[in-house]
Amino acid sequence: MKPKYAKGQRVKVVSVKDQHGHAKYAHNAKYVGEEGLVLDSFYLGQFHVLYYKDRLPEDAYIYKVRLGDFDASMITVAEEELMPV
Repeated sequence: MKPKYAKGQRVKVVSVKDQHGHAKYAHNAKYVGEEGLVLDSFYLGQFHVLYYKDRLPEDAYIYKVRLGDFDASMITVAEEELMPV
């Protein structure tokens, strides 16, 4: 399985709801609607980090994204939290 987004690709952070209508990734709620640049992607596999363990299957990707054009903010997001710009 390959990552959906490539390094250098522009993306937008979107809200993802769980089956109860709550934000699935509340830690990233403040970034919803912001655009950024994919810096890297990571296949979870054996490195299935604790926060994503209950939210994503092991065969999922997470991404490191730099927000804005000149902002130094970097966040880690699940693939389902992104859409292409």
